[in-house]
Amino acid sequence: MAFDPWEPYRDLRFAGTREHPVHGPCFIAEGRILVEDLLAAGRAGRLQVVSVAATTTAAEATRALLPEGTELLVAEPEALSELAGFSFHRGLMALAKVPPPPPVSALLSARRLLVLPRLYDGENLGLLLRSAAALGLDGVLAGPGPGLWSRRTVRVSMGAVWRIPVWRVEDPWSLLADWRLAEAGSEVVAAALTPTAEDARRWQPPSRSALVMGPEDTGLDPDQLARCNRAVAIPMASGMDSLNVAAAGAILMFRMVEGG
Repeated sequence: MAFDPWEPYRDLRFAGTREHPVHGPCFIAEGRILVEDLLAAGRAGRLQVVSVAATTTAAEATRALLPEGTELLVAEPEALSELAGFSFHRGLMALAKVPPPPPVSALLSARRLLVLPRLYDGENLGLLLRSAAALGLDGVLAGPGPGLWSRRTVRVSMGAVWRIPVWRVEDPWSLLADWRLAEAGSEVVAAALTPTAEDARRWQPPSRSALVMGPEDTGLDPDQLARCNRAVAIPMASGMDSLNVAAAGAILMFRMVEGG
């Protein structure tokens, strides 16, 4: 049976990666800004874009942006909404091949690193990737958690998932230990609301730092905190006890970049 090029766009509400018979694992990007960014990466040779699904209104302007070999699929908005499984008003979707992971050697040379041993929510992952890319970090080391190339993570990251190196491994602590040993003076810093945590406003990160953010519910456990050189905390006011992990991560990454 011939492959239906529309099939990867079906039932997207909770979509992860899609298996393509020729290109293997692929991911979905949606919305004009995100798709146009993806197409620019495709034209530059950084990604392989398999196809673009466009409404009849958006198709003509999109045609000139297609990387060589990318298929353009055109349908009415109602048909795209029915295919995707939700009301789709963004005009464009695209399917691209999941790129190979970056080499470990690139991680070992990173100066500013975000470490996420475990997360549970794809939106938090996407927001943290977006902040890490926007603030100029060298990469993200991630453990188990939501799909890196799921529709939700890709959408919330606004393309950061293909802009910044991300290493996804089962045991990030082992690679983090290798990173710390690669250069003397490297520091692993935990984000933790512990009694001994340093006020983040006074944190002076060295030139080579890794910031470790714990999962949304429990944060980092005592064993994980013991693997870090120190802990830092954002002081709370107005009776609040904590920040969302993505909000806290953005603040601490800015402090890491500006304070070092």
